[in-house]
Amino acid sequence: MSTFRKIQSIHIAPETMMGPIKLRQAFPLQGMQQVSPFILLHHFDNTYKPHENNFNVPPHPHRGFSPITFMFEGSIEHEDSLGNKKVIGDNEVQWINAGRGLIHSEKADKEFIERGGRSQGIQLWINTPKAQKMLEPTYQPITKDEIVLIEKEGVELRLVSGKYMDKKGPAKSDVFTAMLRMKSGSEQTFSFPVSNNVAFYVLEGELKVNDNVTAKQHSLIAFEHEEAEIKLNASSDAKLLLMAGDPINEPLVTHGPFVMTSQTEIMEAMRDYQEGKMGFLY
Repeated sequence: MSTFRKIQSIHIAPETMMGPIKLRQAFPLQGMQQVSPFILLHHFDNTYKPHENNFNVPPHPHRGFSPITFMFEGSIEHEDSLGNKKVIGDNEVQWINAGRGLIHSEKADKEFIERGGRSQGIQLWINTPKAQKMLEPTYQPITKDEIVLIEKEGVELRLVSGKYMDKKGPAKSDVFTAMLRMKSGSEQTFSFPVSNNVAFYVLEGELKVNDNVTAKQHSLIAFEHEEAEIKLNASSDAKLLLMAGDPINEPLVTHGPFVMTSQTEIMEAMRDYQEGKMGFLY
């Protein structure tokens, strides 16, 4: 057994545009279509003056996966065809399991627009096994008080989903996700099941990984399947998103907001959306 879990790959997420919003896309990219069960990671980080924020993603459908928003700073308003309307803020999470389909929108909330400030977070898409893709959709806003906070000197780990040590995250998922903040000079080690795909994304700061690899801001680090620890040393104050889960060994067919296992299922999703079977949101 090696001392540390080997790094499979490391790269800087390139910039891309989603409408008028500039963001970083860690995957999918050429050469890294997914880190199954994780199939998309977008990092947004913008600072707005009062009344300057015009972020507004109009109503759109999803089916077959979980689109998750991790807010590290700022706030955002969600509304969906299930009747939910909620604002999540600093260190809070919006967990959607789209199941057989729902429609939702996201926009800057009024209070944040009025005061301005930094809006920083991650949108992560987590695939769902074929057997669960057509379940009822659910929406789970997870407040900072519900998230499991695990602290040691210089380290704050907010466990959102899955298990870590003897704790269980509040999200209705067995996949591990956590928001990590590390002060400069702090250290933390992690251990995951050998079957897990494991990846870390650095929102800001710089770290040493396994004592010898430097991970800079906007780095995505993916690890090999090994029964060994991962060690992080923060060279500066840092924020990370941690992800680990068993890969879904099924075909992956995507079309915009639909994630299924065949082109036929994609066509069915498009038809069901057009026929109003995913609900309505105006």
